[in-house]
Amino acid sequence: MKIIRRKSKDGIVIRHPIRFKIFLVCLAPTIALLAAAFVNNQYLSSLGESAELILSKNYKSIKAAQEVRKSLEEIQNNLLDHVSRGMRFPGVSADTLKKLSSNLSVCRENITEDGEQDLVNHLYELYSQYEIPVRSFGPTLDDPLSGQRVAGFLTLTAKMVLTVDSLVLINEKAMERAELETRDFASRAQRHSTILFGVIIGAILTLSYFLSYRIARPIMTLARSLSDTREGTGVYPIVETRTGDEIGFLTQSFSRLFNRLEQYDRHRDDILAEEKEKVRRSEEAKGRFIADISHQLKTPLTSLSMSIGMLHERGEGLEAEKKGKLLKMAHDDCRRLTVLINELVDISRLETMSKPRPKETLDIGVVIRESLAPLMKEAEIKGVFIEIHVQEKLPPVTIDSFRFPWVITNLVGNALRYTDRGGRIILRVHKQQSRFYFHCIDTGSGINPRFLPHIFDRFTQFSERGKSGTIGLGLAIVKDIIEQHGGDIHVRSTMGEGATFTFWIPSKAEDMNGKSADH
Repeated sequence: MKIIRRKSKDGIVIRHPIRFKIFLVCLAPTIALLAAAFVNNQYLSSLGESAELILSKNYKSIKAAQEVRKSLEEIQNNLLDHVSRGMRFPGVSADTLKKLSSNLSVCRENITEDGEQDLVNHLYELYSQYEIPVRSFGPTLDDPLSGQRVAGFLTLTAKMVLTVDSLVLINEKAMERAELETRDFASRAQRHSTILFGVIIGAILTLSYFLSYRIARPIMTLARSLSDTREGTGVYPIVETRTGDEIGFLTQSFSRLFNRLEQYDRHRDDILAEEKEKVRRSEEAKGRFIADISHQLKTPLTSLSMSIGMLHERGEGLEAEKKGKLLKMAHDDCRRLTVLINELVDISRLETMSKPRPKETLDIGVVIRESLAPLMKEAEIKGVFIEIHVQEKLPPVTIDSFRFPWVITNLVGNALRYTDRGGRIILRVHKQQSRFYFHCIDTGSGINPRFLPHIFDRFTQFSERGKSGTIGLGLAIVKDIIEQHGGDIHVRSTMGEGATFTFWIPSKAEDMNGKSADH
């Protein structure tokens, strides 16, 4: 028999599907039942035909013999009636003799039992003797019947009747015997059929139990394995595939699922370990940050206090040049304190950055120009040129109208802080496939290559930031905002040649849950 092979969607070959097994289990007993029924029917049909044939011939013989007896008795009664009246017997008609001869022929043609042939032969012998006197009693005879002839004729008739009775008796006994044999055979056939059908039913039950056991055992094994499995433990069972049917395919699917869960748990543990390490480093950096910012707050406050104290106590007696230096020093200290306080505000922003906000669909050119309006005046005072290049006919973009402008102002503000007089800052925006790309390019001092890998880390302090009076949480906040929009940011820089910050966000709100595949 050809093995059925069916491929699943995953390309796994399923051999001997369950429905094929069930079909075979049902087919085999069905064929056995049909074969048993056919054999039983053929056997009973043969028996019926044989019994019918025997009974038919016996019945014909009995009927013909009874007709012979009837004819003999009619002739005899007719003869005795004429004798008793003293009348001359008119003889036997040709039709009566023909009927008698015909019934005798039927008896001879339907011989089925032992001894029946001898009786028929004897009957014919008696008929040959009987026919002669019957024909001599014709109506043309003038001689009256003699008593001797009548007595001989009646004796011959009695012998023929006795022979016919014997013939009927043999056939009746044969019919009774055939009926008994038929009943006995039917009883045996019924008994054999009962045994045969019992064996077949037992085989069906055995096959059904075996199939149900074969189907249920791997399912129960799989169910026990699943019930003993606890997600997140990292320990998953190895379920052995014992069959090539759908249950085997299901077992393989669960095995693959367990493998993926195990890989996921390992990956999750790695991520958790990495996140724990990040948290640890962040806490350490935060501690250093608090110490550093306390120190940096203390220094300008002390200097500011000294400058204001000198101006308050000896302001009238100080020279104009010295008084100007003290005022300039106080102004610089106030500026440094302002920057440090802004950094503390950035910390609160960083803590609340995870809270989602509604998005709006806006014209990105308008957003950029409104965001950079305050920085344009500061750049003009410092002598730095800010150029904005926005691709024409850009479609509206879906952004957080409160947080996203802060990304633009922070990047351009950082570039302005590190760009000297006469330098340039270029903000370029264009759309490529399903992304909006933003490039913030400056001609400033650049970033030391050893600081680039950690430029977006939280609470990480670099020497350049310290010199500018800032701790530098802005870029960490920038990265978080961009990632909340579904995008990403990176930086390229060469010392003395400036830096380029490039980030992108998806053009549609529905793409913000996952990064686009195009570049």
